[in-house]
Amino acid sequence: MARPVVYTDFDGVLNAFPDDKVLRRGGQAHLDWLKDGDPRKTLYDVRNAFLLDRTRRVPTPMGKFRVRWSAELTDALHAMALVGDIELNWLSTWQPFTAALNETLSWGPEIVSTVNWYDPVSGQGRLTGKRRTVFCRVEAECQFADSAPIVWIDDEECYDSVAMQLESLNPASPVLMVHPDDRIGISRRQWRLIERFVDDPASFEPVTLDEEPTLHNRSGHIGF
Repeated sequence: MARPVVYTDFDGVLNAFPDDKVLRRGGQAHLDWLKDGDPRKTLYDVRNAFLLDRTRRVPTPMGKFRVRWSAELTDALHAMALVGDIELNWLSTWQPFTAALNETLSWGPEIVSTVNWYDPVSGQGRLTGKRRTVFCRVEAECQFADSAPIVWIDDEECYDSVAMQLESLNPASPVLMVHPDDRIGISRRQWRLIERFVDDPASFEPVTLDEEPTLHNRSGHIGF
């Protein structure tokens, strides 16, 4: 089995969108004001969520965008690619500006590739391009005896009906779909799951969908 291929979104996955009130009151280090039993207390606790210890306004031709991320998490993902354990790919609407993301996160451009999955001028492909990218890779891997497992991390695209569509393709190697809660991005539990998958993908079902238990209906985050 070849090394796993990782497709990762940015907004809601690495770039988190905490509640405004949590940010105004000091972030994850200051949760005492939350009442016992408030689910946000567990959600933002650093035993559950990576500490969002980095923030920056990233310049793009469309303006500057505030991003918040965990250096611990992004360093771990980059290190996994650096040692050759995974093939790392951006699959994000930040597609035209991933060079700025790499610089912001201190990711080597030779370590992570960018999938060109939509036309940034016309917008063509934005509705279905991510799924098409992953589906095509799954189908392509079926042609190889040494097929690669796939990890797809996205807070808007990874859900039940898409998992069922992937299952219908009869993947040659396991696929792990990770759906984070965009208020914290990838949780510590989900990161441990990704590590286990990369270490031993054969122990997983053909398609595994992991959704963070704290997910709830939201109006959506602000990003590309």
